[in-house]
Amino acid sequence: MFKILQQNKSNSVYQPNSGTFLLLRVEQYTKQILLDLDVQLDKRLVHTFLDLFGIILMFRNRAMGLLLSELGGFIKGFKHSPAGTKRISNLLRSKKWSSDIIDTHLFVRAKDRIEDLCQRGKRPLILWDDSRVEKHESWMAEGLCSVFSSKGQRLTKVRKGFFTPPTGRICVPGFQWTGVFLSHLGGVPSVCHMSWWTTRGKFKEDPDNIIYRLLRKLHQHIGRALVHVLDRGYANEKMLRYLFKFEQDFIIRWKQNHLLVHAEKGCKKTHLLARSFPGRTSKIVGDKVRQKNKRISIDWTTVNHPDYPDNQLVLIIVRDKNNYNSPLYLITSLHVSKPHQAWEVFFSYLHRWEAEQGFRFLKSEMGLESPRLWFWDNRMKLMAIVTLVYDFLLTMVRNWKSWVPIFLSDWAHRTGKRYRESSIPLYRLRMAIANCLYFWWAQNSG
Repeated sequence: MFKILQQNKSNSVYQPNSGTFLLLRVEQYTKQILLDLDVQLDKRLVHTFLDLFGIILMFRNRAMGLLLSELGGFIKGFKHSPAGTKRISNLLRSKKWSSDIIDTHLFVRAKDRIEDLCQRGKRPLILWDDSRVEKHESWMAEGLCSVFSSKGQRLTKVRKGFFTPPTGRICVPGFQWTGVFLSHLGGVPSVCHMSWWTTRGKFKEDPDNIIYRLLRKLHQHIGRALVHVLDRGYANEKMLRYLFKFEQDFIIRWKQNHLLVHAEKGCKKTHLLARSFPGRTSKIVGDKVRQKNKRISIDWTTVNHPDYPDNQLVLIIVRDKNNYNSPLYLITSLHVSKPHQAWEVFFSYLHRWEAEQGFRFLKSEMGLESPRLWFWDNRMKLMAIVTLVYDFLLTMVRNWKSWVPIFLSDWAHRTGKRYRESSIPLYRLRMAIANCLYFWWAQNSG
């Protein structure tokens, strides 16, 4: 649909507008993956893939955004919605392709960007994080396992006037989710790898295997040109073993009760060892969440892990001078001997929040928890396409910085001083693109 409309528009006498510009960017972004699919699939399914990409970009609905019956109405028109739904189903059910094609495409793009960052003298950051896809009402779909419900935790939070806290953890059916993003200091992230896995049934997967395979792949194709940034969930001996095996640099937020070995202080828990280092330098840092500035002190020392005495690490201790937050402990394999190097490690770790924002955007704005598909492979294909759309949005923000404000003023205009002075979120760009494409589609769909 979108390809035919774009061809008709390019042959007309009208000047190109925002809709045609967006579709040109979509065509440019998906060119390589469409060529790969064209080798394996019928041309009609390839066109359906492109249409589905554009429709997901256009249709905003958290509860129903990825229902095939809803998406099908945009392909053939709402009068022939069942025919459009069948086209999408044929694409997802086809055994001639799998979600690995999209995974390979994202990895190749990430590899090219890493090479570009290295040529420009910037340090690539690989941001790791875990989340989960909650399917509260599902029961019979393939691959469902028990996951911790963050939504249930929020809803049962103790509030003033309501004094019945939950008795234990709330678990619901769902899927585990591991995401890996690529970024750099001051840069916009991109997707490197997305993996959904389960702990039950014939599709059962060990999360350690996912980590091992990706680290091996990065080691084979890229080497040591990047730095892995990980949260406390990865602060364990097994993760260090994999990182040392594949000779990868890393920054890990360490747990305060884990043991570290110091040359003079001996083997101590991290928070006890950190007491001997009150802080060498301090700096005023802006806190986006609390909308205020805080004075942060930082100190560092060389340590070793008890199981790996031959691998020297650096422990960085970050403290809030006013004690608004508890101390932050980071261990890294990078060389740190001067204050600016320690601050660079600290700010590199703060970029890990971009992975959290990515999960939040995919769940809320892209409706990743809304698909209702029985079979595991079909679900993986649809989720991979959604990830591809999300990476396209990040590409637009990264490559068209001067065009985005003009586009937002036309299609998602907001008044007020707050919107003029604040940074523009990705949500507003998605809204503007949806408005523009829907207006363009309604004018040209016949």
